[in-house]
Amino acid sequence: MIRLKNIYKNKRSAFLVSFVLLLITIFSCKDVLDKKPLDAISDDAVFNDPVFLQGYVYDIYSGIKPPWKPGSGGYETLTDVAVDQPQTHDAALGIREYVQGIMSPFNVNDIISDSDGLSIWNKEYNYIRKANIFFEKTDKGSAISPDKLKFMRGQVHFLRAWMYFELMRTFGGVPIIKNSFSLTDASFDVARNTYDECNKFVLAECDTAISQLDGYTINAGQISKPAAMALKAKILLYAASPLNNPSNDLSKWQAAEAATKAVLDLSYTLHPKRDELYVKPLQTDEIIFGKSFTPASRIPDWGYNYDYWPSGFDARQRVMPTQTFVNMFQLKNGEYPYLEDGVTVNPASGYNEQMPNENRDPRYYSTVIYPGAGPFTINDGAKSTLRRYEYWEDANPNPDNAPPYQNPNKKDPGNGFDLFDYGRDSKTYWVKGLTPFHWNVQTGYTFRKFCDFSGPRASFDYDYNQVVPYMRLAEFYLNYAEIEMALGKEDVARTYINKVRSRASVGMPDIKSSGAKLLRDYRNERAIELCLEDSRFWDLMRWKAAPGNVDIPIRGLTSVTMDWTGVPPGDINVLGKLAFKYGVIAAAEVRSKWPGDFYYLFPIPDTEIKRSHGVLKQNPGY
Repeated sequence: MIRLKNIYKNKRSAFLVSFVLLLITIFSCKDVLDKKPLDAISDDAVFNDPVFLQGYVYDIYSGIKPPWKPGSGGYETLTDVAVDQPQTHDAALGIREYVQGIMSPFNVNDIISDSDGLSIWNKEYNYIRKANIFFEKTDKGSAISPDKLKFMRGQVHFLRAWMYFELMRTFGGVPIIKNSFSLTDASFDVARNTYDECNKFVLAECDTAISQLDGYTINAGQISKPAAMALKAKILLYAASPLNNPSNDLSKWQAAEAATKAVLDLSYTLHPKRDELYVKPLQTDEIIFGKSFTPASRIPDWGYNYDYWPSGFDARQRVMPTQTFVNMFQLKNGEYPYLEDGVTVNPASGYNEQMPNENRDPRYYSTVIYPGAGPFTINDGAKSTLRRYEYWEDANPNPDNAPPYQNPNKKDPGNGFDLFDYGRDSKTYWVKGLTPFHWNVQTGYTFRKFCDFSGPRASFDYDYNQVVPYMRLAEFYLNYAEIEMALGKEDVARTYINKVRSRASVGMPDIKSSGAKLLRDYRNERAIELCLEDSRFWDLMRWKAAPGNVDIPIRGLTSVTMDWTGVPPGDINVLGKLAFKYGVIAAAEVRSKWPGDFYYLFPIPDTEIKRSHGVLKQNPGY
């Protein structure tokens, strides 16, 4: 239940915000400014002008939560895939409360709110209100041609479905609100609908969107009929999953199967080069719905680089891969490096703990930055150079790491900086006062995926090349595999998992497992392929698979050293011998035992319960 007067603001203010965004980012200044002064635009003018109204619709697109929100890395840091850097992460308090099992209605806003202070509850209902205003106004008639209006209505039905789906997977059943509220309404208190009622509503929205978007040619990044079909299929998968289907009603899996197969039967194909999916231009052969960015529309804060680059690159390193995640990447022979305990080397793999980065799944190299990875182009003023990730200490240090040094190269030719036996990403380099940052939590790894090494370390103005794929074909291959496993068709499931593995730039061997081993292979494949794409956390929740995946110690590299013996002078990126030790990262947040099934849904913020005068009922367990 929500106290809607605290969410729904004055209509005219909402319209003006939309137009400011419109004027800045969407259409040519001349076309818009030729209409009439901004402060003279009436509601009627907006809803009778196709340019202004499409701008209003584009503003509602902002109700789609980017995968990096809330905070850097989204909810990936609540899983086995990643860990946060408490010194720099903007949601560190909420992450700690969550992983320690003390999230509650009184502190949940710490984890579900953006840096602007708005929670996902408030934000989505704000945009739902804008969608409702759109329908109320256009239902009354418009001077806009029916064909153009139909296309816009299809987009808004999709958007309203998406925003409700976001609320549903966060809180479960929520109030379904299909009309706008004004400040003169007598009551703003609306009861929650059940999950099934919400599910029925969003599926109907998708069906309407599919119908109304049929036959239109779209620009890259616009909502399309295939996008609406894909959203419907995704919603049905969630509805069939254990969290929302405790009796394992097979008809729900069959509905998800039919909808997903309809998506697979469209004309999408796997893009040959997987890395190109995350840089401009939007690869519409595979990406069903995605978004690129400009300096005006902004990727997070100062950019992915500043959030994900290693601290030694003078960055915040807010999110890091765990050893658990690194272990999910098989060797090229299709064997895991470790047995399921994560510490015993798999004797069938040929894996060497002292050469851990050799012969791995190609996706490993485009996802993870590991000690010695690179070299990378670093664009950072006087520090600009081409170098590797130098996360190592000296294997043969003198007292206090003093000279002389064995490293045959004494200067970085790219920027003139001194070189030592310890790396420029090491703790010693920071202790010596040679770099401003070396954060407390270090797993030895950082994320490479989504980083733009053609761009600067941090910038508000640079046009970074990243792309966010919200829905793409590979996800739906994996969704279909999961559905087929649930329906007992393991042979079909393996076929679709292997389609993802056989992408031209991946080329991993087919999996041949069955039963519990197939389930493990599938879930690891999904974690690898969809890393940082707002999938892993929600997958663990809908599978009810948090124990053993969320409440585990954070493991990583506890020691990395470099022996420079025998390395010739010349190329600074020719390395000596690295040595690795593995274990629990003592500085990382200690994760408590999974609190129980109630934790699979977030609590509704207590402020919303109070504003509803008790009409809104809290999720059980809180």
